[in-house]
Amino acid sequence: MSHDLFDDLERLSTYQRAVELQNVLIAACEGKRDDVSNRKYTILREWVRDIPQLRIVTPEMVVRNHDLGAFWSYIKSVSDQWEPRRQHVRDEFRHLLTTAETLPKTAPEVSASAWTGLKSPKEEAAAAKVLLPVAQASIEALIDHLERGRGNGGPPLDEHREALEALKGLHAALGGLIEAYEKTESPAVAIKQEVIDYLGRAARAMKDDPMPFAVSALCMAVCASAGLPMVAAWLGAATMVIRKQDRR
Repeated sequence: MSHDLFDDLERLSTYQRAVELQNVLIAACEGKRDDVSNRKYTILREWVRDIPQLRIVTPEMVVRNHDLGAFWSYIKSVSDQWEPRRQHVRDEFRHLLTTAETLPKTAPEVSASAWTGLKSPKEEAAAAKVLLPVAQASIEALIDHLERGRGNGGPPLDEHREALEALKGLHAALGGLIEAYEKTESPAVAIKQEVIDYLGRAARAMKDDPMPFAVSALCMAVCASAGLPMVAAWLGAATMVIRKQDRR
């Protein structure tokens, strides 16, 4: 049964798989959490988190809930009625579906070396020492932009608070990465992962704000030269989201 389920999902396109993941959670909102549904959810959850372009726009509810039992505990806190739960899932999946629709049936991971052409740790370290401070400065400018609030000297807009928190964390994490490159050509993966995690948080927080999102995408492309995985894919996802918003 499990093997047949895996084969059935493999035959779906990228967009169809994303829709199927959404449908599993919508059904779970109504109480359908049987073994087959749970297995389907865990397979699709692993799949979506393995594709850089989709991982960045994966709803937090999928990231945090490893199975349908955990999701049920989460979704009950959203509402005690079915329809508000279902609508919450649809709203959270909007950007994932938008991105999945633009991808081919199979979406291979994009490596940093393919984006930058850099192969050796020595080349990577040299590029990082030059370019990461530039990325840091760009983030400082972006933070300044968001902290201006409404342009009248007031506090930042409420919808920018989460983005500001993520960007400040990203700025500090980049500082740690710069220090690490001063000591070694190959910093620990955990140091790079911290940068990636803050980058993902910033991307999700700014997904509805095209101008800062675009600026952030440009400065984060610099990080690819430091061998950070998924950044080039994130830049592509950012561009696709902005393009679709501009067409409205």
